[in-house]
Amino acid sequence: MTEEAYLDLYEKHQAGTATPAERARFEAYLGAADLPDLPWQEVEHGDEAATQAAIFQRLRRSGVPAPARRRRPSWAALLAFVVLLVAGVGGYWNWQHRAAPAVVRRPAARPAAPVALRPGRNQAVLTLADGSTVLLDQAHLGMLARQGGSQVQKTADGQLSYAAGTLAANQPLLYNTVATPRGGQYQLTLPDGSQVWLNAASSLRFPVAFTGAERRVELTGEAYFEVAKDARHPFKVAARGTEITVLGTHFNVQAYDDEPALAATLLEGAVRLNLGAQQALLRPGQQARPRPDGTIQVREVDVQHAVAWKNGYFVFNDEPIEAIMRQVSRWYDVDVRCPSTLTNKDFNGKISRYKDAADVLRVLELTGAVHFITEGRRITVQP
Repeated sequence: MTEEAYLDLYEKHQAGTATPAERARFEAYLGAADLPDLPWQEVEHGDEAATQAAIFQRLRRSGVPAPARRRRPSWAALLAFVVLLVAGVGGYWNWQHRAAPAVVRRPAARPAAPVALRPGRNQAVLTLADGSTVLLDQAHLGMLARQGGSQVQKTADGQLSYAAGTLAANQPLLYNTVATPRGGQYQLTLPDGSQVWLNAASSLRFPVAFTGAERRVELTGEAYFEVAKDARHPFKVAARGTEITVLGTHFNVQAYDDEPALAATLLEGAVRLNLGAQQALLRPGQQARPRPDGTIQVREVDVQHAVAWKNGYFVFNDEPIEAIMRQVSRWYDVDVRCPSTLTNKDFNGKISRYKDAADVLRVLELTGAVHFITEGRRITVQP
């Protein structure tokens, strides 16, 4: 195309007088122009003069004659020409890249916030004789059920209480169970008026009314008892193959399956521990532990250490770290990994059970003997 023909087509195109054939010829000629490295950034920043000069230089190199050689078009026409070229090349670039998948830049993932390991709270599940269950921490106050002549109530202070009624002569004895999860504890009053505090991951099975010659309950886990006095009807606790007989007393029983042995600690009154043919009579301030050989060990202990959990504390008196971490695991509902290489280290201290687990771990780390890595609800002990 000659320079004169190009300028005639350009002016007709700008004036709107070009025929469809002339307009198609003009646009086809522009689309054939090779315009590499077009400075789009200059257009974006408004440097129009530099952009015009660059475009005309590329037009010359591609064989398209510059309009300034014959006559100078109006500034408005020249600017329109530049815009047209920019739009044309931009459209060509979009066409070339429209098949390319879009690259989505996702913001960098933020590290997950550490899980707050909160202390346990008052929560338990009551299982009635018919198998139905009641979530005691969510249950309404007042009467929850009527079992074997007894009224099962949730008192104003959130405890479970049994008000014993009259059991019909032909009515079978019914049993209820109160179980606390890991991270839970609960207090209840039995039909005879005895008070029981259940530690985390524990359960107590008992009759809804005490009849016959004895008052018998079954324990897993740990509980503190304040037994109502009744010399004619001894109170018995069955746990881990051991039977504890009491006559009005305050005592603690730890009978977790993951502990080395059952431990019965007497605070007040008298307790007799029966293990097969073996017996041991405890005085206040003593603790009994069955040995693997079937005998019973009795020793003097600090009873406040045994019931520290009931009073809201962790108390460690020359405790190995794995024993401490079993308590932490049950109370904070966490999984613990503890290497056997730390079994020769004992710890002493006292800290509230109502602090977050991080505070308890920090106190233990102050000894310099252990360190902890917490990942979610898993705690790993390291030397």
